[in-house]
Amino acid sequence: MMPLQQKHYDLMCHLHETVLELARSLHFDKKHPWHLHLVSLYGTMIELLGSACILIREGVPMGVPILLRSALEANLDFMNLAKERRYGYYMRSAELHEWIKILREAKKNQNRFLSCISQIPNLEEVLIQWETELSELNTKGFNPLNQKQKFERAKLEPVYRSFYNFLCCHSHNNIRALVSRHIDISADQTDFQVEYYAPVNLDALLPYIDSFCGIIVSSTETIHRVLQSDATDRVDGMKKELDEQRKQILTEQATPADG
Repeated sequence: MMPLQQKHYDLMCHLHETVLELARSLHFDKKHPWHLHLVSLYGTMIELLGSACILIREGVPMGVPILLRSALEANLDFMNLAKERRYGYYMRSAELHEWIKILREAKKNQNRFLSCISQIPNLEEVLIQWETELSELNTKGFNPLNQKQKFERAKLEPVYRSFYNFLCCHSHNNIRALVSRHIDISADQTDFQVEYYAPVNLDALLPYIDSFCGIIVSSTETIHRVLQSDATDRVDGMKKELDEQRKQILTEQATPADG
């Protein structure tokens, strides 16, 4: 019998193929910012999921929690935007905030990495225009949100204070992440080895795999509901499949403790 960890990985890859197929049934107004941002965020989550499937299959899963962090952050914006169209103004504010920093640096004409931008003929005009727009958005209360604020708006602050912390450590190459990636402690805990390209451990990857599954199923349900697609039955089938497999995993994990 196939281990449930392997089945859950196989389900993750199956979900990726399914949602990609179902995405063809989505119809939206590409000139409507709300629609465009929603389908773009959704596409980001699909591609990050597909990338995680490839990394695990190819035996190089180190990047999976880093990809998951990006998927979780995309899902935050997706959830908040789907719930409130005005959330798009927060996204625009954040975009302007970052571009303004780049243009101000380019304007100094001292950073060789921004040499092309510094040569834009109307750079000063664009900078003033974007500074004005950002100021107007800020006056209306639409300031760039940090990640904590996004989690709070999505009512997921406990996730921010727990699971997200671990994902960020992987992205920042925190010592905690370095140990989990490269340190193989002996069975008697008296010695250790430094490993590169450690073998794939589906037990250790299970929380990440399950989180990817949860994110893609939830976001798929939302996008197909918002855009009123005709794939409702298949989306419901995905939810049922994930729920059943999660129950099997929980049952298997509880069995040793109950025995």
